Amino acid sequence: MKLNFQIPMLALLAMAVSVFAENYCGVIDLPVIWTKENSPYRITGDIQIAPGARLTIEAGVEVFIVPGEECGETRQLDWSDSMYISIKAYGPLLIRGTADEPVRILPENHVPGKIQWDGIRLPKKERAHVSIEYLHIMGANKAINASFGRFNVGNSLFIGNNTGIWLENEADVAIYNNIFTENLSAGVYISNSRPAIAANIFYKNSNFGIWSDSRPSPRIQSNLFFANASTDCRFCPAGVSKIIKNEKDAVPKDKFGNIYSDPIFAGSEKEKNKAKSDLEVPTPSANVKDTVLQRIYEGPQGIAETKAENSQPQPLLLQPYRLSTYSPARNAAPRTDFFRDMDGSYGDIGLYGGQPGRFNKSISL
Repeated sequence: MKLNFQIPMLALLAMAVSVFAENYCGVIDLPVIWTKENSPYRITGDIQIAPGARLTIEAGVEVFIVPGEECGETRQLDWSDSMYISIKAYGPLLIRGTADEPVRILPENHVPGKIQWDGIRLPKKERAHVSIEYLHIMGANKAINASFGRFNVGNSLFIGNNTGIWLENEADVAIYNNIFTENLSAGVYISNSRPAIAANIFYKNSNFGIWSDSRPSPRIQSNLFFANASTDCRFCPAGVSKIIKNEKDAVPKDKFGNIYSDPIFAGSEKEKNKAKSDLEVPTPSANVKDTVLQRIYEGPQGIAETKAENSQPQPLLLQPYRLSTYSPARNAAPRTDFFRDMDGSYGDIGLYGGQPGRFNKSISL
């Protein structure tokens, strides 16, 4: 493994935690594992995984992009690669985060709305050589850039990139249970590829949720689109984004089960407003004017339980974009075993739906 090691230095992390970290730059030509115990990892120049090598990134690892030096051993692919730091995976790349401990890759000094690195390049990759689960990635030009590949990307957060996932030249990638938000160009860009895109949330992207040339036609099913500034799905297959009127279901959908509605995340104002009008939710004890009548209606335990619930902190910093109980994305994933939740129920759309360890399985839509 040819890596450029520098003297460990004290780094200020994005989470405001100061720890010692080592700088990485160059070619990885042996199997390498990045662990939470040795995290964070600071990338100061291009990382290139050689065909016979492998990089495994375990749960809880933080990787910070810190432009600093050029690595002459790495081959530059295009203008974006030469301008910014990239991770080029010619050998296997395994990113194995969890819901509680995702892998995070982002600029050390992240500036919202600014592109600060190139992203992860994945040419000619199959499922046996790529695992991407529970990855949070931001600040990249093309966070995942794939061509001539067939692998899975699941349960990941793409936020604040130019494009979340860029697919071209027969990159028939399966994209499921991700969230694409605040990306500048598009959540997913598709050119001459036929990906399977299911159970994702495309939310508040600055231009497109999905941009597609529809040659060949991608499979876009059971996703949720909301508040994308330009278009939810540009040049997508016929029927996508065309709302079907259904009196039994008040949520606007198209014929492929794609939803066009606020996802309603836990802790959001929309959830609070929904709770106020929900007759099944007890009135908070602070708002109860007649406690005697309240006790008669609920029993003494009701007020105590309500007070306890209201005092619970929201775990949004540890697990952002959790769905509210009022979310239309709950139980709205495709009705196949691949998307079922851990308890065996119908799967949720978004970051926490489905079961871990699906990276080597095929999606059936």
